[in-house]
Amino acid sequence: MTHLANSFEQAIARFYSETDFSLLQETVIGIMGAGGLGSNCAVNLARSGICHFIIADYDRVEMSNLNRQCYFPRHVGQFKVDALQDILTEINPNVTVVTYREALTKDSIPVIYDAADILIEAFDSADAKLMFVEGTLSMVKPKIMVSGLAGIGKSDELTIKKIGTDIYVIGDETSDIADAYPYGPRVSIAAAKQADVVLSIVLDKGRD
Repeated sequence: MTHLANSFEQAIARFYSETDFSLLQETVIGIMGAGGLGSNCAVNLARSGICHFIIADYDRVEMSNLNRQCYFPRHVGQFKVDALQDILTEINPNVTVVTYREALTKDSIPVIYDAADILIEAFDSADAKLMFVEGTLSMVKPKIMVSGLAGIGKSDELTIKKIGTDIYVIGDETSDIADAYPYGPRVSIAAAKQADVVLSIVLDKGRD
């Protein structure tokens, strides 16, 4: 453990070995987008013991976001990265969040997320997801993406596939938010699966 544990960390430390808990607390997670995927994934990770985040998003919280994103009415009007930082540090005051209130580009991604150990793609549009792929081509680190989560029902179709050595894709790879609205349950499931992949990577790496 790299800092003095607070009551939250003391409470969850019993779920891990000392080595595993230290690995979780030392890992830096880079999240691109702080909407439904990014916010829910970050909350899951903070509750699991992750302490360090780099998060970028240019958007502000709107009331219509509250059906699937982790925010509350008090956050409406705030930048999403600021609201998410507020939530994460409320869960664990020892969490550190480096925030960027800006739209990412394929050129800015390697600079902003250079210190991240694992990269989370949390964009809505296909164009933004393509930008993620192009922007991370030179970055040799795990990348966790989502493709296909819109609509209601058939949540078992949100599977996890590994591509190559460092890319994980979660979703049904067919449903598109251009054709169906994103609803809370499937968005939350995909985000939770992203967080679960992170934990698997971090803890399995520690046992090599």
